[in-house]
Amino acid sequence: MKTITKERVNADLYRAISGVLMSKASDPALQGATILRTELSDDGSVCDVFVTANLPAFQKATGFLRTAVAKRVNLRRMPRLVFILDEGQKNMDRVEELLAQIAGGEQQ
Repeated sequence: MKTITKERVNADLYRAISGVLMSKASDPALQGATILRTELSDDGSVCDVFVTANLPAFQKATGFLRTAVAKRVNLRRMPRLVFILDEGQKNMDRVEELLAQIAGGEQQ
């Protein structure tokens, strides 16, 4: 898949998944989570969706989300959605906390 097309489809999928979560998801566990990014495979058959929380809730709702997103995105073949918990933000918060502790110890 061409890079420009892949980037456009990635952006469309991101917007569609976010929109479905905001408007159609009735599960409170899904409503509170954030989609960080999407990564479409080179052949367009799989879309990795990186989320901040509630991975089991996303895995349970995969069929619903795929169907709802397919109605919003104009693709010949809807990719399979694979949800992945992204621990990057959590790790970054922990590093900032540790740096603040070190800075606080140096000032004393």
